[in-house]
Amino acid sequence: MLGASRARIVSQMIVEGLVLAVVAGGLGLVLAFVGKKTLVAFIPSSVPRLDELTIDRRVLIFTMIVSVISSVLVALAPAFQVSQVQLNSGLRHGGPRSVGGSGTRRLRESLVVFQLAIAVVLLIAGGLLIRSFMALQDVALGFTPERVLVVDATVATADPRQGATLFFRDMLAAMSGVPGVKAAGATMAAPGRVDATGAVWIDHVPEPSERRTGLSNISSIVAPGTFAALGIPLVRGRDFDNRDVRDAPMTAIVNEALARRALPGQDVIGHKIVCWFDSFEPMTIVGVVGDVRQSGPADESLPECYMPYLQHFYNSATLSVVIRTTNDPRSLTEAVRRKARELAPTVPLRFTTLDALTAQSVAQPRFRALLIGAFAIVALLLAVIGVFGVMAYTVRQRTPEIGLRVALGATPGQIRRLLFGRGVAMITVGVAVGLLGAALATRYLGSLLFGIQPTDPLTYVGVATLLATASLLALYLPTGRATKVNPLVALKYE
Repeated sequence: MLGASRARIVSQMIVEGLVLAVVAGGLGLVLAFVGKKTLVAFIPSSVPRLDELTIDRRVLIFTMIVSVISSVLVALAPAFQVSQVQLNSGLRHGGPRSVGGSGTRRLRESLVVFQLAIAVVLLIAGGLLIRSFMALQDVALGFTPERVLVVDATVATADPRQGATLFFRDMLAAMSGVPGVKAAGATMAAPGRVDATGAVWIDHVPEPSERRTGLSNISSIVAPGTFAALGIPLVRGRDFDNRDVRDAPMTAIVNEALARRALPGQDVIGHKIVCWFDSFEPMTIVGVVGDVRQSGPADESLPECYMPYLQHFYNSATLSVVIRTTNDPRSLTEAVRRKARELAPTVPLRFTTLDALTAQSVAQPRFRALLIGAFAIVALLLAVIGVFGVMAYTVRQRTPEIGLRVALGATPGQIRRLLFGRGVAMITVGVAVGLLGAALATRYLGSLLFGIQPTDPLTYVGVATLLATASLLALYLPTGRATKVNPLVALKYE
């Protein structure tokens, strides 16, 4: 404005920065409310007080203050630059070039390089976590979670050998005749929910002093039909059946991991096993089943000893009934509830699916991949916008020069190469710095990755290619516009 003082110009630019801060803060607030529901949907259910998650007023005020301060600080740089302009020099050079300089150009390009580098680091971190999550999805769990209904039930009875045992026995018998049920069983804990651990001894009853020296294992109580319902393969021997009752000889089934570690190279069937669970009475091993990754897909299978529920009454008042169906397991919810009420009206039931329980084992890596991936996408967009903005501003500043070159016979290809040079150099430096930063930063991701190394070359090459391609596309639009400059119009700026 004519006659404006330097202070007036600086204050005007600061006000413009404040306006941008308020608009950006308001837009960010809208995105926060919209994105909160999506974020909550992917947060692991194990996070406490998840239902109370909301946008805190103090956090909101703090964020708005940071937004305002950041915008003011960013506005101060050009404001300070404008305040240093000499009037005679500015009028002599004119227009868009009067406040520019090599220092300002280097600052702009340095900021874009920094944006590109941060985007590379976040994209590589997100890519590694996503590939790790995909690797977890491909791991064989040892059971088949699809189409399995899980019904948690607790029978309140003083003597589980009467009420609880009869309830689960009759419940499983009733379920076997329901249309759509392929197999039904019951277990103390569905796969992924370990309830009891202890120690085992093969062909040896431990003395009291030896009871801390056995092979560590997982103890599981199951009913006949459980392995078929869960899709756990019976490798050899037999499953539990109605012969395995309280007055019959004690029996057990072990997994392959326990068989390998207890008697390597031998057949464990027929051997005696003592499992520190509810007694130290030896049990005869009657079968071997496949290994199950009880601690999740990222951990190896542990030795596991299965015992029939009709021979062990410790905690057998609470079992999870598992029902394999031919269609959507949720469709059997009412039928199961009706059968349970006929047998014991007061028994509480809780329904879920084995698919849902299995998904919880990868909830944390999925959330990490989503969160870092979202930040990476935002960083990528900001980096591309930065490249586009710098090049658009550069083209605008050099419009008279471009017009003069066109008037002197420069071809569109020569104009594009002229402008592409600094842009490509800026992208190359940004990607190179980002790759170096990622190589240093992703070393700390090693404990969070599965089946992939922090220096995975495919991820690094993919991210570098993605960012370079997106940035080159951002260069293409302003440089393409520069090749269409009308020399007569451009030279009017001079």
